[in-house]
Amino acid sequence: MFFRCGSDVRQRTGGNDWITREGLEIGLPRPTLRTVCCELVHRVTCATVDASSGGCAVLVNVTSARPRSRFRFPALGRLSCSPVTEIPEHLLKRSKAAKAKAEGGEAPADAPAAGSSSAPATVAAATPAAAAKPAAPAKPAGPPPPKPDIPVVAAAKARKRIPFWAMATLSLLPLWTFMYVRGLTFKEAKVSGPLGEGAEIYTANCSGCHGAAGEGGVGYGFAGGEVLKTFPHIEDQLRFVYAGSQAYANEGIAVYGNPERSPLHNTLAKGQMPAQGPTAGGGLTEAQILAVVCHERYTLGGADPTADYLEEYEKWCSPEAPAWVGFEDGSITFDNVADQLEGTFVVGTTPAPGHAPDAEP
Repeated sequence: MFFRCGSDVRQRTGGNDWITREGLEIGLPRPTLRTVCCELVHRVTCATVDASSGGCAVLVNVTSARPRSRFRFPALGRLSCSPVTEIPEHLLKRSKAAKAKAEGGEAPADAPAAGSSSAPATVAAATPAAAAKPAAPAKPAGPPPPKPDIPVVAAAKARKRIPFWAMATLSLLPLWTFMYVRGLTFKEAKVSGPLGEGAEIYTANCSGCHGAAGEGGVGYGFAGGEVLKTFPHIEDQLRFVYAGSQAYANEGIAVYGNPERSPLHNTLAKGQMPAQGPTAGGGLTEAQILAVVCHERYTLGGADPTADYLEEYEKWCSPEAPAWVGFEDGSITFDNVADQLEGTFVVGTTPAPGHAPDAEP
């Protein structure tokens, strides 16, 4: 909608002001047209000017001579508004030129000719009075969401962690395993005295002919009490080991050991038994001969040191036996053992026939 005012005027609609000069049109946007106030400087005549089709029309005609006053349009008419169409600037200039020509004046220098074809053929569509709010800037896109874990990884993450105390326990597992295996490993008890030393001597010198466990081989066996049947008295076995079977054969002794044994052990029936005594050409001492004989009788032959052979064991084969201690320190020999130990047969270093099981010293 446009107003033409006869002299300078300030027009106000809502919160918008337009400063005009005499003869200029003032556009009032439709959304703010509620009450039109004119603040007069001189006598003002306000008349409506209809815009192009569809424009607003103010049905008032006001004349006032009240200088420098403010007034409202009297209720001589009513306001009727329809959508506002903005008139382009070139049309306004053309209208001014036509008005000046009709009044006999000169057209403004910047006004286009009436028949000029350079002006746009159509009226531009009206724009909203109030500028649209600028669109809010788009938020920057965040990083893409992480890909979900595969089932194996998800299960590993969800699994409970091993507590710290379990790690200390696991660190001791190798030591425990070592001790456990050591505990299960069979360790043969080391026997002291003549039995322990006799086992080592037997392995090195006798096991090749009589077997590692005394089961026999080239020579007669000792296991199962066989050695006790051949030599019921330890003195006869000591003498035979010292001298050897060949010395017995040379002396004409056809059966060594127990003369009542069945079957008899003939002197050279199993070949030659090497002499072990130092004076007979052997490599063992008298104490070592006693040790290996004790091993053959008690460990391999099965003599019971707590029952039938208790007296013999305590005299000859225990770690504290007087015979063993005497042979060790040299106070007892095969030649004087009968004099040193009461109830003992003569041993000696030369071949001699054996004694029956019930014979007495």
